[in-house]
Amino acid sequence: MPCTTVVFSGDSVFLTALNFRQAAGRAGRRGFDLLGNVVFQGVSMAKACRLLSSRLPDLNGHFPITTTLVLRLFALLHESKTSKYAVQAINSLLSQPRLYLGGASFKSQVLHHLRFSIEYLRKQYLLGSNGEPINFANCVSHLYYTENSSFAFHALLRGGYFQDLCVNGGLPHEELMRTLMIVMAHLFCRQKCRNVQQEFIESVIQTSPSIVFLPPMPEKAAAILREHNNETLATYCTYVETFADQHIHDEERSLPLTRINVGGNGNEEAAAALDAAPATKSRSAFVALSGSGDDFKSIADLCNTVRTGVFLEQAVVPHMELYPEEGRTPLNAYIYDFFKHGALEPLEAANGIRKSEVWFLLNDFSLILATIITSLANFLHLKETQELDMLNIVGSGDALEINADEKLADELEAPPMAQIQPKQTASAPKKKAVAESWDDEDDGENARSSSGDGNNASKGTEMDEIGLLKVYSAFVQLKAGFDEKFKAIFA
Repeated sequence: MPCTTVVFSGDSVFLTALNFRQAAGRAGRRGFDLLGNVVFQGVSMAKACRLLSSRLPDLNGHFPITTTLVLRLFALLHESKTSKYAVQAINSLLSQPRLYLGGASFKSQVLHHLRFSIEYLRKQYLLGSNGEPINFANCVSHLYYTENSSFAFHALLRGGYFQDLCVNGGLPHEELMRTLMIVMAHLFCRQKCRNVQQEFIESVIQTSPSIVFLPPMPEKAAAILREHNNETLATYCTYVETFADQHIHDEERSLPLTRINVGGNGNEEAAAALDAAPATKSRSAFVALSGSGDDFKSIADLCNTVRTGVFLEQAVVPHMELYPEEGRTPLNAYIYDFFKHGALEPLEAANGIRKSEVWFLLNDFSLILATIITSLANFLHLKETQELDMLNIVGSGDALEINADEKLADELEAPPMAQIQPKQTASAPKKKAVAESWDDEDDGENARSSSGDGNNASKGTEMDEIGLLKVYSAFVQLKAGFDEKFKAIFA
């Protein structure tokens, strides 16, 4: 909020020109102060001068339409039975002027991207022929904040990896939990290791209970994700090619950054050199000078070398980078390490996770597990979880705080002991408990009936109800083990 004086006390790597302008702008209260004061304490004169004279960084926008947003819009239409309100809301969203700041050509690209997002969702069996969400669309849409990890998780679930691991893997319980945690750490809450120097490895990591570098993903899971990435790459290569055919008719002759025409005006020799490059539709003509054609090796290759006039942001393309094939820096194993030792000090010393961030990161992962469990339970229509509400899902850390607040509120509102009258309460009917042991038999599994979405799951999916029940039970136990360590630290 506004104040008379803003004090920057001490230097920090986070004291950038943008953060300085944001904070310094609070100096001076409107209607009270003619001028605001900005004070530097413990900041060098050179840096203070640099902050005062530096220009603000350029603001770069992101592509406004994501694949998860498209899925959630179709869910809104389907659940509301194509109500007038839902149609108006979607039309209003897609007609927002801020979506088309680049002009009419950018509007065409947004609509083109929308079309291919729908095609991707159809190929992944998340949308039916009439646009209705099917199979695990509910799980993917509620994991929207993890995109693109949610689509990678769905690829493993649809490809039968989790079912095969839990039913036919034959792993002991402890090894199964660790394998699941490795896969989940590869998919969600990903962070790259900040320090990979040999000196740091020898002095810190080898003496720590944390392994720091995340072990490789199991080959079966990696093969499924590799196939998923290739399918996505083929879809978006077609996306770029068709957009270029329909909307881009000028030859690419201007440099991407300076917009200077190649060879200037009338330089026939330079123009002839560009014409000698391989003919490409999707790839930039300047990249094609090195002999590259329209054969792209990865999503990153496609997004980084696409021709001028096509805006394709890597973050909105549903794919998952696999280390070491696509990523150069190993992933941080802080989630897996915490699941093994349950200690905070190694996460800060070896994994490089700030102590102030640990609770939020672990709580986010707990929330992801809770969302997956609830989605599987709703998909299977389990009787003991039929009342689960996706809106009430929280991480275990948030749950502890909510329970503490409710307990305190009950204590404050509790009547005096003399006013409390004992009541006779009828015992509630017992619900069937989820198996706590991996080897427990699933009684009555054959008696369960599949949902309407479950009938659609037979298309393009390699799953069965018994396998999904085993996967559900495994994730319940995985979350229980993770939350037990989480609560022990922050309770």
